[in-house]
Amino acid sequence: MVSRSSALPSGDGLPSFGSPYAPKPRDVRVSDELADLSDLAWSSLDQLGRALRVPDGDLDSTLVAVLDMAIGMVEGCEAAGLNLFEKGRFVPQVVRGAAPPRLDALQQETGEGPCVDASRDQVTVDIDDMTTESRWPEFTRLAIELSVGSMLCLPLWINDRRLGSLSLYGSTPQAFTAPAAHQTAQLLSTHAALALADVQRSEQLRRAVANRDLIGQAKGILMERHRITADAAFEMLVEISQRVNRKVVAIAEMIATTGQVPS
Repeated sequence: MVSRSSALPSGDGLPSFGSPYAPKPRDVRVSDELADLSDLAWSSLDQLGRALRVPDGDLDSTLVAVLDMAIGMVEGCEAAGLNLFEKGRFVPQVVRGAAPPRLDALQQETGEGPCVDASRDQVTVDIDDMTTESRWPEFTRLAIELSVGSMLCLPLWINDRRLGSLSLYGSTPQAFTAPAAHQTAQLLSTHAALALADVQRSEQLRRAVANRDLIGQAKGILMERHRITADAAFEMLVEISQRVNRKVVAIAEMIATTGQVPS
């Protein structure tokens, strides 16, 4: 079996400067590793920065752009999938190619597989030859059936947030062993994590504004109908929410949309 994995230090947080795991400061001159990067990897920096700035920054289009760039830029990559890790759950999001949907569904059902490990444990999982892989027997059997010869799964994280993983698929063994392929994939995963974090932050802000507006509209209806203050109207929303076991914003949306108060 030829397979590799590398992990970040264990624990809830990721290494920060000042911790024993923090990287030591290095000379600002170009390192030997960077000097060895291919022309493709260098040009990837510019392409990534532009491609992942999707208009309106919606999540779906950002994830699709990540996969399109992976297939177009990473040597040996013929299919790709992107998975999020939300509240301790492995959640497949978008895919390119025929194999990822079935393999993602199996991993979600069993809770085991390289994409699950990369997402949950924030490790890079490199499977050079699927025919000699033994860590996930059920996954391996299906992957071979689907003509997957090798895989590269990279974690997506920023600061202490575990966002998920990016999974690349090749039809032949050792599809990702070339240095340029690994380096380009690492660049892509880093930019993808930053883009994802930015999109998620924007979506949270949009939801917060929309929820505030809905609650404001519902409060206005209750204030006019019952001749009560804004504080009393909000307390009424909370009381209804607790009584019917639904979120305040769901109650507010119902009132703002229909004018009806749940009984």
